[in-house]
Amino acid sequence: MDWGFPLLGRMPTSLPWRLAHRLGRDPAPQRQATERYLEARFREVFPDAEAVQCRLWAQSHMEMLAQEMLDSVVLYRMGMPGGPRVTVSGWEHVEALQSKNQGFIVVLNHYDRLLAGPIALARRGLRLHAMTMPIAENAELNPSQRRFLTNKIKAYTDITGGQWCTSNDGLRPLHEGLRSGQAWGILADAWRPEFGRLRSHPFLGGQLLLPTGIERLAHSTGAALLHVITRSQAPDQLNVQVEPLPADPRVAIDQVIQRLEADVRERPWAWWHWGLWDQMWRPAPQEERHVQY
Repeated sequence: MDWGFPLLGRMPTSLPWRLAHRLGRDPAPQRQATERYLEARFREVFPDAEAVQCRLWAQSHMEMLAQEMLDSVVLYRMGMPGGPRVTVSGWEHVEALQSKNQGFIVVLNHYDRLLAGPIALARRGLRLHAMTMPIAENAELNPSQRRFLTNKIKAYTDITGGQWCTSNDGLRPLHEGLRSGQAWGILADAWRPEFGRLRSHPFLGGQLLLPTGIERLAHSTGAALLHVITRSQAPDQLNVQVEPLPADPRVAIDQVIQRLEADVRERPWAWWHWGLWDQMWRPAPQEERHVQY
């Protein structure tokens, strides 16, 4: 984190992204333990999958996290010569809102290499602001992690041209910014144990509990919602899709999570939150299970 990925990021061309999995995000013993955990989780959630498939998904997940780590160290190379190639579809939906000076929320999920989406939009001229969880005050982070995340967000906001607020700063900047026509990026599947005001969404045979902050912000400010999804087609080739969402914020977030479920079923390795499964996911009530199955 402090030296390996920065050194790898100094190599020219996009070769570092094809080598990042060799370095790995975590030390080998921890990485192997995580892969074993993921294999077991995938067998539980996808009982029809073969053991070898679950093993490949676990390895792909760790490779994706290593590539995202490299992204974070050299964000300025994303979508630029010498970095991963990033294509964008649906940019016209951003332009339509900008032409009306309409404030909007770019809705993201912890899926694949998610920062490529906001950065790709910023490269095309969108000034995008960010709300994240606290970093300096987060006691769960060690100094190296805290330093890494702080540098990552600084590099990100340098590219997107926006301001950075944490949830400890309160929601006033978001309310004022959205009402004045700004764009803010917020993660729909952000999760912390202390979150309140959750609601459930059908997800992989059960219910995924998620906060309602985006819905409440959109209701109170009149902000529109756009869904931005990144799919890595190769370590150095990514596609970003911008999708419009319904005007009703609750319906819009339902659609976002339905799309997330479909994407996770297709590419289980690309979702970040398997380690939070026991906290975020609940079995469906018995009567719903009967209807579903």
